[in-house]
Amino acid sequence: MIAHDPVDVCIVGLGAAGGTIASGVAAAGRSVVGLEAGPRLIPAEEFDADEVAHTVDRQLLWDEPEVMVLDDGPPQVGSWLARNRGVGGPFAWSGFAYRMLPSDLEHWPIAYDDLEPWYDRAEVLLDVRGLTGENPYDAPRRSPYPLPPLPRVAGTQRLADAARLLGWHPYHPPAAIGPACDRCGLCTFYGCHSGAKGGSLRHLDGPGLEVRAGTTAVEVVDGGGGRRAVRYLDPNGTAHEQPARVVVLALNAPYVARLMLLSRLGPDNDQVGRHLTFHTGSMAWGVYDDVLDVDRAPAQQVGVADLNEGRPAERGAPFRRGGVLHGGMPAAFTGGPLAFARALDITVPLPEGVPRYGDGLLRFAAHAYRRHQAIYTLGEDLAQPDNRVELDPEVRDRHGLPAVRYVYRPHHEDRTQTSHLVGAAVKLLQSSGAIQVAALPASPLPGGIFAGHAHGTTRMGTDPGTSVADDRGLVHGTENLFVAGAGLFVTSAGVNPLLTIVALALRAVPAISDAAT
Repeated sequence: MIAHDPVDVCIVGLGAAGGTIASGVAAAGRSVVGLEAGPRLIPAEEFDADEVAHTVDRQLLWDEPEVMVLDDGPPQVGSWLARNRGVGGPFAWSGFAYRMLPSDLEHWPIAYDDLEPWYDRAEVLLDVRGLTGENPYDAPRRSPYPLPPLPRVAGTQRLADAARLLGWHPYHPPAAIGPACDRCGLCTFYGCHSGAKGGSLRHLDGPGLEVRAGTTAVEVVDGGGGRRAVRYLDPNGTAHEQPARVVVLALNAPYVARLMLLSRLGPDNDQVGRHLTFHTGSMAWGVYDDVLDVDRAPAQQVGVADLNEGRPAERGAPFRRGGVLHGGMPAAFTGGPLAFARALDITVPLPEGVPRYGDGLLRFAAHAYRRHQAIYTLGEDLAQPDNRVELDPEVRDRHGLPAVRYVYRPHHEDRTQTSHLVGAAVKLLQSSGAIQVAALPASPLPGGIFAGHAHGTTRMGTDPGTSVADDRGLVHGTENLFVAGAGLFVTSAGVNPLLTIVALALRAVPAISDAAT
């Protein structure tokens, strides 16, 4: 095993949370080593329009065996959770950059006012676009959005017009899409070749920070002298040990829990891995008479939040919270005719009467591609303590370590909520002039798993008996072990998690810097 000299801070995972913390702590004068299992990508080389590479081979998404135990059914092996890989991500995300709402944080140990200044900083860091005051259900703001929204493509404006006629309040969803955007439409599953899409890559070149790409952390151990140490494997499989005054685990939420379980870390209360949430999610799509070309623009076209935050329950719906509609997107969620054709009759249902194979299906695909748009739903997955991450007793990853095992049972309100949101999406498509409409039925699989949205496995709290870490990510009972990312979330909320991940990371930087002195 190769032993390295101690540093102030060792961070495992250099995506949205870890990359933000690494650059912030290094800027505060601490010596930092960042370990990232993915490669150090070169945008000019890897970020192109190759559909096979990005939507078939999914070159920006990590691919390891994972096990899903759904509704007490048999274990199913697959690459369930879509998650980014590479130094400085996220790369493959769509760019949705929502703040959580005050009611979303009702059961958290911090309130919206505690996060609001960090949201301001995160929006500037990520070049977030939006129209201040347009969405009546938006979180309170002391500062306007840093950038104005991009104009909608012509076809999606009819969704906004139809939503108003239905009594809803359409808006431009907040988007981390900077001034360099050339409106190629290749956001989801693609790296941004223009450098417009927000991420932590641009901030990871400062002094005091050493990045080690292709390194897989396998255990956190006692480093001696009041330090901890991270044991990891380099790309050749050689074992290393990096001591540090402070260790920060900033992987995707289930993988933070996995590393803690592998290392036997955390409060002795069986909380590590519990309260796993994703998001609910589904979609409906429609074909129109005229060309829409929704694949030519970023995903953030039209949002509707009238069905979020308990508003449906006020009108008698049998679920407590809710979610948002995002309209004007490709039916495959990502751009490109290959992605569209591959998704038909698999993840994208066919309208009634369309042949499922042969020349009839090919003719429909060729006609519908430029004339369609979809509405995706995203809703809150209610937290349950028995939904959790475990170490699988049989399946191993490529290094021989136990695979992540998801034990998950959807809350009964989640399925009702999904059906309600999809019904609203169908109504909106029909009202906007779609001549053919199809919708996905509610599934027991959490829709958010395919978006890489996982939360709650190392939830924050004031009580060590019911949580893993405090509100800065310091693991209970320790002085130098922090966790970061969506694992800290107490609730999933009905919006995308990325902006909150970055805001929490920014908020944690002073505490981590102080602990490293």
